[in-house]
Amino acid sequence: MKLRNLFGIAAAFLLVTGCSDDTTPCDEGNKAVITVINNSPCTPDVSVGGDEIATDMGILASQSVEVDAGDIDVEFSLALISLCTAYETTVTVACGDSVTVEFTGE
Repeated sequence: MKLRNLFGIAAAFLLVTGCSDDTTPCDEGNKAVITVINNSPCTPDVSVGGDEIATDMGILASQSVEVDAGDIDVEFSLALISLCTAYETTVTVACGDSVTVEFTGE
């Protein structure tokens, strides 16, 4: 019985500490800006920091989002069958930065 309680406590500890956020809050008006551009013949779904910012992003379209400083994941996901290849990257931004991530489908 004590071993089961120990596992429960360990699991609770991991849930609380395992959800750390790698970002640092920025003041309003001084947030980092990530601009994603679709330079491919495909229409990806785009998420920045785990939040979807565009669904079926059009060809030659762009979308900007304000984020806090830190390591931010940018993901371009596609339909199961596609001419393009899904793309995922991590960008590091500081407060006030502007970063562009381009999707070419390769």
